[in-house]
Amino acid sequence: MFTLRAAVMWTVNDFSAYAMVSGWSTKGYMACPVCKEDVTSGWHAGKVCYLGHRRWLPWDHEWREKDKEFDGNTERRLRPREWSGDEILEQLNRLDFAPFGKTVSRTRPSTHLNWTHKPMFFELPYWSKLKLRHNLDVMHVEKNVFDTLVGTILDIEGKTKDTIKARLDLERMGIRRGLWMNRDSDKARRDLAFFSMKPNDKKEFLKFVSSVKFPDGYASNIAHCVNVDGGKFTGLKSHDCHVFMQRLLPVGIRHLLPEDVVKQIILLSSFLHKYDARDGSLARRGIACWSCQLSLDVSNRKASRRAEKKCTQQGEARRINCRGLGSI
Repeated sequence: MFTLRAAVMWTVNDFSAYAMVSGWSTKGYMACPVCKEDVTSGWHAGKVCYLGHRRWLPWDHEWREKDKEFDGNTERRLRPREWSGDEILEQLNRLDFAPFGKTVSRTRPSTHLNWTHKPMFFELPYWSKLKLRHNLDVMHVEKNVFDTLVGTILDIEGKTKDTIKARLDLERMGIRRGLWMNRDSDKARRDLAFFSMKPNDKKEFLKFVSSVKFPDGYASNIAHCVNVDGGKFTGLKSHDCHVFMQRLLPVGIRHLLPEDVVKQIILLSSFLHKYDARDGSLARRGIACWSCQLSLDVSNRKASRRAEKKCTQQGEARRINCRGLGSI
């Protein structure tokens, strides 16, 4: 006989469950449990959007001084501070939360910010001392990114983020003039963006995906999820999206989209492929630089090579050798 002891080191969950295990609501203008009240958010195209990627760049980075290429403003703020577990616990102990129950009013006072409850994990004596307490499941993140990215480059109705509301919002902000609505007399139309495939290219891409064969057990038969005539995907599981993002997408879009768009999608696929082997701080810097580079390329098709070289030297922009991407 012996006594078996176990310790909870961290949690692994999707973003919705993040609210339950962390006690911080993942909805609204302060949805980030890391940035908390210092998050950069705003109302754009009919929904809450989270901006401010340049805050994670070095203080002297030249992209901080650009305005029209991003959201119309220069960025002088530092990145949000990181709260330690002891500071979070101290803050939670000062708040009074309503008991659970359907008949109890769930209206939060303004002093609670986005806190909804005190997580039971803080009952563990060591929980506030952990540097990393919660992890986001990469599979769920990849599926969400896949749905948004593929829906946009294929211009799938209901899936694309390049909507009329988004175009009008760009016009209201006075940025991305090339993506404004095209107005003829009393009518306005949304032209196909440069980062979306033309109808013939879309069919070629879907035919390529339906023709790919995987080794037994590597992935499901993605060909069954391809609707070539309808121009969309149906029934893809999380693991299918995982394989698609890291293996198929960089190969299939090479000759169908502009070079600068392909380059950024390949960098994103490389980031997801190497994410598990990265240091957390390096991963945050890498994705922040990628987000800024993507915004820069969309606003100005000829991105600054000097800024890209500087970003590479600082270890933020990750480069990928395209050789070998075709091997499935």
